[in-house]
Amino acid sequence: MGAPGSRAVALGAAFLLLLVALPSAFLYLTSSSAAPAASRSALLNLRPFSARCPPAAAPPLRVFMYDLPARFHVAMMTPDAASANATFPTWPPSSGGIKRQHSVEYWMMASLQDGGGAGSAEGREAVRVRDPDAAEAFFVPFFSSLSFNVHGRNMTDPDTEADRLLQVELMEILWKSKHWQRSAGRDHVIPMHHPNAFRFLRDMVNASILIVADFGRYTKELASLRKDVVAPYVHVVDSFLDDDPPDPLRLVQHYFSSEGALSGKMYGTDL
Repeated sequence: MGAPGSRAVALGAAFLLLLVALPSAFLYLTSSSAAPAASRSALLNLRPFSARCPPAAAPPLRVFMYDLPARFHVAMMTPDAASANATFPTWPPSSGGIKRQHSVEYWMMASLQDGGGAGSAEGREAVRVRDPDAAEAFFVPFFSSLSFNVHGRNMTDPDTEADRLLQVELMEILWKSKHWQRSAGRDHVIPMHHPNAFRFLRDMVNASILIVADFGRYTKELASLRKDVVAPYVHVVDSFLDDDPPDPLRLVQHYFSSEGALSGKMYGTDL
């Protein structure tokens, strides 16, 4: 696989804020790679909290999702979610509160579940590919926020040991991956939405594209707007099921933040 493409696209509708924020992440990837200057020039000089919309005809981003054991993700949701014959589970209605608040990791994984079939690319910003050599980005489906909330939310041992061991095992998997080795993780997307998620080994993924709620508990060496994605809390995101088609003349989309809220439209005003 060559250097990551310079297309500023999002990781799918269920990836929430990535439609706006991934262009800045891929500016980071492309500027760090061997991509020609002409290719990099297709990316924009992004200003804080704004990003130019991708061309309407741009093909979807090709994403490879690591095939991790269920204990890294859905097995933490319900006791029967890890069944070998089970389909991808729905989000449990009983799992509200802080678990739902930081559940962006679940919705990102869910959006890629059916992304590999024929014709599935139509109308999508991202499509799952089964061949990692054909991928432009790599999604790591580790529910790090849920792991923190399930395994030792009070941050006292020995309860937190299960969370730490999952992080250790995940890093062993990534270090053995030739795709991680090739880019040092720069083209890998890792959800880390809860401020205490991945707290034991987060310095080992500081080159990756992190999905965070804010930058309040991260050092500037770990997270920044230059490469990472600020995703809203799930419970404050309104769904526009009958939204208007995009305006081809609108060149800029804006992200407005107020305690995690995402406003793409306000009272019918085209922002």
